[in-house]
Amino acid sequence: MEECKPLSKTATISFGGEGTARPRIEVEVPFGTSLADTFRLHDFLSKKLISKLSPRGCQACNSGVDIFIHERFEDVINVNLETFEIQR
Repeated sequence: MEECKPLSKTATISFGGEGTARPRIEVEVPFGTSLADTFRLHDFLSKKLISKLSPRGCQACNSGVDIFIHERFEDVINVNLETFEIQR
C-alpha cells in the first residue's frame, strides 16, 4: 500500500467565536498529514497558541476552547455570492 504524503507541510489555523459562549479554533491540515504530525500540532496549539487567546473558559487551563482539526479538501469550488457564478 502506497503512503499518502502531504503536498504542503503548512496548516491553516483560524480562530473565532467572539460573542459566543465557546471560542473555537479550526485547523486545516494538508491531505496525508500523519497522526504523529497532528499530535505535535495539537501540542503546539495547547502550549503556544491557546494560552494567548482570550476569553477562555478556565483561565488555569485550556478548557472552554473547541479545537476542530480536519484535512484540507483537494477539490474546492468557489462561488461568487453576488453573481452565483463558479470561480476558478
